[in-house]
Amino acid sequence: MNFKLYKTLKPFVAFSAAAAFGLFAAACSDDSSSSSDIEELSSSSVIEGSSDSDPTSSDANDPESSSSVENPEDPSGDSSSSVAVDEGTVTTPEGKGILVDDFEDGDGKSLLDEYWFTYSDQGNDGASVITTPVNADDELIAAETNNGTKYALKVDYTLDKGDYPYDPYVGWGVNVGDIDCSRFGGISYWYKGGAHIVRIETSDVTDYDVHMVKVKAATKWTQVVIRFKDMAQEGWGEPVELIPAHITTISFQAKGTAKVSSNSVMIDNIYLQDSSEVEKDVADMTINDPVLPETKIGDIAISNPLQAKAMKYLDKGINVTNWLEEKKKFDGTFKFDESDVQLMAENGIKALRFPIDLDLYATNRDKAVADTTGKTALEFDDKNLFAVLDSFVDWTAKHNMSFIIDYHEYDNSYNVTSSKDPAYRTMMANVWKHVAEHYAKSDRENLFFELLNEPDMSDGKVTSANWRLAAQEIIDSIRVVDKTHTLVFGDAAWYSINYLVKGQPLNDDNIVYAIHTYEPFVFTHQGASWSDNATIKNLMFPYDKSKWSEFSADFGVTKTTPKYVKDQVKNYYKTGSKEYIMSLVYPAKKWAVENNVPVIINEFGAYSPKSDAQSVLNYMTAMREISEELEIPLQHWGYTGGFALFEGGDGNHGTTLIEGMAEAYGIGVAK
Repeated sequence: MNFKLYKTLKPFVAFSAAAAFGLFAAACSDDSSSSSDIEELSSSSVIEGSSDSDPTSSDANDPESSSSVENPEDPSGDSSSSVAVDEGTVTTPEGKGILVDDFEDGDGKSLLDEYWFTYSDQGNDGASVITTPVNADDELIAAETNNGTKYALKVDYTLDKGDYPYDPYVGWGVNVGDIDCSRFGGISYWYKGGAHIVRIETSDVTDYDVHMVKVKAATKWTQVVIRFKDMAQEGWGEPVELIPAHITTISFQAKGTAKVSSNSVMIDNIYLQDSSEVEKDVADMTINDPVLPETKIGDIAISNPLQAKAMKYLDKGINVTNWLEEKKKFDGTFKFDESDVQLMAENGIKALRFPIDLDLYATNRDKAVADTTGKTALEFDDKNLFAVLDSFVDWTAKHNMSFIIDYHEYDNSYNVTSSKDPAYRTMMANVWKHVAEHYAKSDRENLFFELLNEPDMSDGKVTSANWRLAAQEIIDSIRVVDKTHTLVFGDAAWYSINYLVKGQPLNDDNIVYAIHTYEPFVFTHQGASWSDNATIKNLMFPYDKSKWSEFSADFGVTKTTPKYVKDQVKNYYKTGSKEYIMSLVYPAKKWAVENNVPVIINEFGAYSPKSDAQSVLNYMTAMREISEELEIPLQHWGYTGGFALFEGGDGNHGTTLIEGMAEAYGIGVAK
């Protein structure tokens, strides 16, 4: 599953970015793309996440989602845009509000009598830098511009993560001082240049998980209007409502990736906008009767003995997540241990899927891949690799649970480019050969090797053909040393059902085929900060006409919501049901029957922090019933945390099964 702060700034107290991002990483299992590349944009797609369609669709633009106005000539309006600032309502060319700064005085001080400040990742071992001229006090100063005004704030920067383990960043901002922000409903400004993040900081947020919106790059001067109600926290900290009266700071941030990159952005005419100007909602949906697809279920019998093995050992499973798949190696510290395995087993969990990025333990991985002669043998950190794997192998055996070693490559080093590289395929095959050889003499029938979780998990662009080529090489490499243990294979594009049913079984008769499903995604990932569903809320499962609304805003749809997500909310009456999920899953079972091989669902689940508890239980019940009707084993994504079966206790460890989960999942005392 793909799920993924900073501060060393004046005038605030320094903050550990590693700590903040660690919390964020624990809340999700992936993260965001680069925000530094300039691209041509339409005015309706400036807010990142407000692009008008799913990346896989070709829907036309939706004017309702527009939150910007493009003007290549003059953002200044007229001379009245440089009004004197006080705490009264001021009518300006931008509407009713307060002008924070128009930069026309050419200094580093806002019209709220506060100085602009900068910050970067350098205090957290990063090497990013703002190269814009500053004054003697290290404060940003305005630059001349040809946009129709005399000055704008120009920020030139270089993003370089250095030794910082997360995405590099720079930022700049200004405090609001003693201004009473209680009547304001949003912020507007003009900009030109690189992608960036708008951040509204309040006194209520104490863990730096501030409310934010991502804004895409623009090659022309473009106005952005952002409502506070459309902003969302990034997700690692305590959920806090954005209360305008408690706003302390307006800030901006540019983020990058591992690649060193330079860019710039110019910002002008920043306003705090009166609520009456920005907080209008409209009735944009109809209340429909639920539409329940009918799926004609055929013969589900599979004579292959692997089917019985899968049902015996792989059903009612669980994943331990947000640990060894997340860009980190085992260092001798157990986030989860035997007490967790015992708790799972005592509550009826039969299978433990263990995500771990195996190639991180190949200490010379990149050197071996770069050696086109193939003469560089892989070297391994066996001490840490097998310290953790052997422990869980022993614990699951002791507590009568099956164990699946899931090669879960979180860093996306297997991608469109490397998937075409024979040396990279060979590296993966040799990694698995090394692990398989270690367990080749084990007589455990319930020990499984999963070839690679969700190939190209960040982008999903690796072709099924290329992935299958790599998978077959991995299989052949494993079989050199281990001819008995059962393997698990899922297809490209996040274990796509469509890809699987278009292909043929691989060349090995001891494989269980896996699919993932999180549909309806708009429900299972509502409120998930790492997704386009960050603001979505209040969706029930199943769809209930009596609880529906004509206002998509009641379900968290905002001006920044992508059109494809808005459409998923509008069409939820068609997708919010067990019958809809069944219609998606059944083709995989039909393919399995036709090819006489077993299929499993080894990832599913609903993000619970923003869903009501009963809806999560209803969803779990629906998935269990589908599993039972189709004889497809289930493995839930998540133990504790956002996708949870168990309540969390001290640290990361579970304590008790969530109330109602035994009945919903068919485990524990209810089994």
